[in-house]
Amino acid sequence: MGQLTPQDAIWAADQFITYYKNFNRIDDYFRMIKEDRIASSAMSLFGPEDDIFHDFGVHPNDMSFSIHTVDTSPKPKSKYNQALYAEILNLTASNAVEEAIPGRTIKWIVTEDTTDTVIGVVRFGSPTINSRPRNVYFDGVVPLKQVNAEFVMGFNIIPVQPFGFNYLGGKLLCLLASSNYLKREFDEKYGTDLKYFETTSLYGTTKGVSMYDGLKPFVRYIGDTDSNFLPLFHDGYFRTMFQWFNEKANDGERLVSADKSGKKLKIQQKMIAIIKKSLTDKDKLEEFVAAIVHAKSLTEQKRTYLGKFGYEVEDVIAWWKKKASKRYEKLVANDGLRTELELWQPGANIDIIR
Repeated sequence: MGQLTPQDAIWAADQFITYYKNFNRIDDYFRMIKEDRIASSAMSLFGPEDDIFHDFGVHPNDMSFSIHTVDTSPKPKSKYNQALYAEILNLTASNAVEEAIPGRTIKWIVTEDTTDTVIGVVRFGSPTINSRPRNVYFDGVVPLKQVNAEFVMGFNIIPVQPFGFNYLGGKLLCLLASSNYLKREFDEKYGTDLKYFETTSLYGTTKGVSMYDGLKPFVRYIGDTDSNFLPLFHDGYFRTMFQWFNEKANDGERLVSADKSGKKLKIQQKMIAIIKKSLTDKDKLEEFVAAIVHAKSLTEQKRTYLGKFGYEVEDVIAWWKKKASKRYEKLVANDGLRTELELWQPGANIDIIR
């Protein structure tokens, strides 16, 4: 493991301390990253507002929906392509979204047909290798071979807003994701025999509830994840620190090999280990360790949900319409319907935890 000079170790420790003292809750962290990315991104000449659901006079009972698998080819032929998916996702999701994720993947853009507009996006992929709620639910660790063959994870289930707020849009997307439609598509593409759909809430202890609650018998809560992870440096801040550590502590070589999985997490863990090893100032070491403990406390236990397929799209939409109609009619009666699109654009002041 590399070594820093005492002076460099203090400087590096201060970068961690300064970064994480900005956050009191995990949504503070999400907001800063989103605002930084908005400020540094090039805005489209023509925005996607017309593509996003915005006719809030439509009653849920009058809606119909289509699922479009995202065309991720270099020269897409469908309008429902990676560019539209990424733009909708980045404008709508409150959490920082990483685009380049390896492994099995299917992405959806879901539209409401009477208005021909997007109501949300979903990304599926290989499940986490180990999950405490899963282990508890199945009375033991599920073998990896079985996990890869029978489980799929819903990583991004993002309704556009305020469709999500007005119509229980997050519940609708989760119901579609846990339907036989996904099982057939995923099995055909990857040769799996899916039996279980998993997802986790974006927030845990901060909110205590999730948009996935109240979805029995289709999807049910099975427990909370463990939480001992560090929110990672983002974008340019990470790259600057990575290059600095390569030069100062590793003779210009990469701290972690480029072919390793989870490189960003491993790199930052190695930075922390090098700082701890190199600090000779006991007061600074104590301050640094406290900053890391605080940072880990931001990453909450997330509520975990499990579905077992067995339902068709028509079944889950019919069930959703009853719930969404009650929600919509109550909001209308109480003058609580939201009608302005909530997009992450310059100057946006969006309520992350709704």
